[in-house]
Amino acid sequence: MIQQWFATMNDMLDDLILRYPNASGTEKKELQQQWDMLKTLSDDIIESWLQFEEKMGMYRDLQHKPVIVAKPHMLLASFVKGQGYFKLQMFSHATEQLEEAIAQFPDFVCARMFLAMSLMHMKQWKEAQRHFQFITAMTEENRLQALAYNALGCIQAIYAHLDKAQTYFRKALEADPAFSDAKLNLESVQSGNNQLQLQFGSADLQTLG
Repeated sequence: MIQQWFATMNDMLDDLILRYPNASGTEKKELQQQWDMLKTLSDDIIESWLQFEEKMGMYRDLQHKPVIVAKPHMLLASFVKGQGYFKLQMFSHATEQLEEAIAQFPDFVCARMFLAMSLMHMKQWKEAQRHFQFITAMTEENRLQALAYNALGCIQAIYAHLDKAQTYFRKALEADPAFSDAKLNLESVQSGNNQLQLQFGSADLQTLG
């Protein structure tokens, strides 16, 4: 049923795309109204999906901890929504939600990691760097350390500080020797190729939470 619904919406949008370039002024107004309707539906679907994902997360926590649900901040609506927006690659919306989450729980490392990575994708390097540095100072968990150091290495590589970048990538591998993104990034920097191919670690991050 859902697939049929999306297929219908896609067909409508394809029709708008085809008709708009050659439409008259009046027709363009009608097409705009149809687009506004599709946009409203799209926003409603995203919001409903985020609410559903929030409840799914609550159930997963209950499965792992059936008696006492520890870390109540993991159920925080702003964090769950931020994660959802991140997965949809809507990084601006993710940032708004995740900033709200860490405002309530400043030591909430997972939320700060998603926030920092969202900022990375928005190319807000300095602000992302600040959060990643904070993470490396506040957590001893190897996986989080590796993700943060790898991201810091990417930022230094973007700034063309290649020696610093290599140092961070090596620290990431010390924390997690199996972290393939850090290994690939180190090899890319060491190759001397002017066109660096950097892996931020987003895929690994999405398994957190």
